[in-house]
Amino acid sequence: MQSSIFARWARGHRFESHVVLPAAISLLLMAMYFSGNATLQNIVAPDMENMPLFSAREFGALEMLQNFFLLCIGFYSIRCFMATGDSWVRLVTLLLFFISVFVFLEEIDYGAPFIEYFTGVHGSLAAETWDRNWHNKTSASGVQNVSYLKLMSNIGLLAGFVLAPLLLSSVRNRTLKLLVPSRWMIATVVLIVLLRFLAHYLDDAGYSMIAGNPGNLDKNISEFRELNMYYIFLLYTALLHERIIARQ
Repeated sequence: MQSSIFARWARGHRFESHVVLPAAISLLLMAMYFSGNATLQNIVAPDMENMPLFSAREFGALEMLQNFFLLCIGFYSIRCFMATGDSWVRLVTLLLFFISVFVFLEEIDYGAPFIEYFTGVHGSLAAETWDRNWHNKTSASGVQNVSYLKLMSNIGLLAGFVLAPLLLSSVRNRTLKLLVPSRWMIATVVLIVLLRFLAHYLDDAGYSMIAGNPGNLDKNISEFRELNMYYIFLLYTALLHERIIARQ
């Protein structure tokens, strides 16, 4: 099975693929969103006439790019599954595939924004009737399910892309050697943290407001972090496929 252009480029350009590219994408989107210009902000997260903001945002560059990354993760996961003969690697990549599909469906609210766009019938934000997705549902304790997902993603980020490269990079086990990310991923994790703080700082400072109105990502500024979270998994699955091909 042949490698892809992106995977080959990422393998040969570690600094550019792990730091420069995700930084450039995020900083460009942030510059547009926090520019104070309504047109530029609407490209990132649009405010569409006759559509509630939580649906309209789905048609912006930020959310669409997230969806694209998730589809690519699923694509590379399946390619890894088909290319390897290692049972454990197959299990991990199959798990990544199902996770990417689940998260993708959650991100697009199972198609609700697109159905509403064409029908003109929109749902409400009422917590007791919320049925668009699972992650925005509120539990009996008053906590949204997304809080648990964020905790799990933070643990996965720390364990998989920081601790594993530091502690397991020199192991002799062939399966672990294949699955453990390179130490370059640590730089990407640091970048994710820095960009998160930057986005929240700019939002708290009021740079997202236009004509005295909150930005279109009001209380959802974590979308920038989610984009980078999906990118690091896309990068991981693409490079994993390159490793599998190289081993063969």
